Amino acid sequence: MGQSLGVVMPIRPENRALYPADWTAIRRRIRHERAGNRCERCKAPNHHVVARETNGSSYMLMDGRVYCADTGEALGWAKGSEYPLGRMVKIVLTVAHLDHDPTNNADENLQALCQRCHLRHDHAHHQANAAATRRARKAGADLFAAAP
Repeated sequence: MGQSLGVVMPIRPENRALYPADWTAIRRRIRHERAGNRCERCKAPNHHVVARETNGSSYMLMDGRVYCADTGEALGWAKGSEYPLGRMVKIVLTVAHLDHDPTNNADENLQALCQRCHLRHDHAHHQANAAATRRARKAGADLFAAAP
């Protein structure tokens, strides 16, 4: 595994061994060749700064083009002063494992996603992991509770 994995994509050190040696090439092929360097869900362009709408339903490119934040459908044009700006975000594409299994690198299981779409995809998975962690901590605390 190359050191570039930790720099380019935040893979936890304990999970790096789960990724194949050619992960960098796989990631590049999915992001650049298949996805055209755009999020495969919302179509946001990689490495561009976009304005995210206050309610999160759209984003605007610097030239004023506005897109649906869920589908990438073109919604029209806006002047910066007319757009309900929530915040400015630099788009960073990552490659998501749709089944959350980093050992399953089949093309149909991989998708190039911006940080917003990736977090939305992982939301339920993150909630389940957090709940399991809380249960494990509580069970561990019970082991050390004073005996009656």
